[in-house]
Amino acid sequence: MTKPKILISEDEVIIAEDIAASLEELGYETCAIDSGEDTLDMIRETKPDLVLLDINLRGKADGIEIGAHIREEFKIPFIYLTAYADRVTIDRAKKTQPDGFLVKPFEGKSLRSAIEIALYKHNNNTAEVEKAAEEFLPEQNGHKEQEMSADYLFVKVKHRIIKVLYNDILWVEAYDNYSFIVTSDQKYLVSSTLKDMEGKLPQQNFVRVHRSYIANLDKVEALEENSVVFPKGDVPIGKSYKKTLMSRFNII
Repeated sequence: MTKPKILISEDEVIIAEDIAASLEELGYETCAIDSGEDTLDMIRETKPDLVLLDINLRGKADGIEIGAHIREEFKIPFIYLTAYADRVTIDRAKKTQPDGFLVKPFEGKSLRSAIEIALYKHNNNTAEVEKAAEEFLPEQNGHKEQEMSADYLFVKVKHRIIKVLYNDILWVEAYDNYSFIVTSDQKYLVSSTLKDMEGKLPQQNFVRVHRSYIANLDKVEALEENSVVFPKGDVPIGKSYKKTLMSRFNII
């Protein structure tokens, strides 16, 4: 899968380099770093998928003015970065309809979540994706049995509809009104709650093990006192789900 290209517009060089390093660790590509003076020209040149934009740029135009241009001209998602902002600044920023806010300093997990949600929301609203969904995704009404009889589901990622085999899924993780589908090498964000996902996944394999996690029992490598162990990490076991979970295994 092609790495999303991200442009960083930040006039603090050390902060910009730290963000670029974090993006690389998270599996993204930094296509450019700019102090704010040439951000719009660099967007035209590098064609990023997303822009991380400091609100308080100290140039001819601040981040909010640049954000307004991005929204109007390029129609690509952008996330504001800020260490502080007064009410007037926040009100100005909201009018540009950013795809997210990150308060500095932020952790890699927060950065990944903000980027994934911004990209998902942006791409999910394009006409191309909607058309592809109609052509390739199963109908929602009257086809429940057909969905469950298949051994896969489809996930919308940017301008593609990707087949994900049930057998490749390790676990599903709740994130607000979204969910992450985690495989051994990918993490997909989908616009379904964990409760919705529980109804879409085959119950013979997928079991709720925590209020925020559904596990694929076929992929479990070990059980610990308070966690389910997978080839790639582990997830917690909720007390109210433990008895049901343990009953699904042939323990001797």
